[in-house]
Amino acid sequence: MEPIYDSTGAVISWLQDENVYDLNGKHLAIVRDKNVFSHTGQHLGVFGSGLFRDHSGDVIAFMRNGSGGPMLPIPAIPPIPPIPSIPPIPSIPAIPPIPAIPSYNWSAVDWTAFISA
Repeated sequence: MEPIYDSTGAVISWLQDENVYDLNGKHLAIVRDKNVFSHTGQHLGVFGSGLFRDHSGDVIAFMRNGSGGPMLPIPAIPPIPPIPSIPPIPSIPAIPPIPAIPSYNWSAVDWTAFISA
């Protein structure tokens, strides 16, 4: 599991393969072909170059190898990863919208609002 960081460098979630988990190991979302989808198949945003972006192209969260966005903070030392829950059977995903032009800005939307939209 790899940590996902917010704009302050705090660990907010985990990514394992294509699955996104919260800090307690609960499955939150899935990443497919650079798109982030909820359990119901709703398109939440995009993931590329180690950056999670909202529909406006602004960065919401990053991985340690993130590049091509705003200046990233120094990442916190991650806690021990949780034991992940078994991911649910994914719904048929929505057709993703045309991605916005990637910006160098942090999103006004926080991770919790993004992932639970």
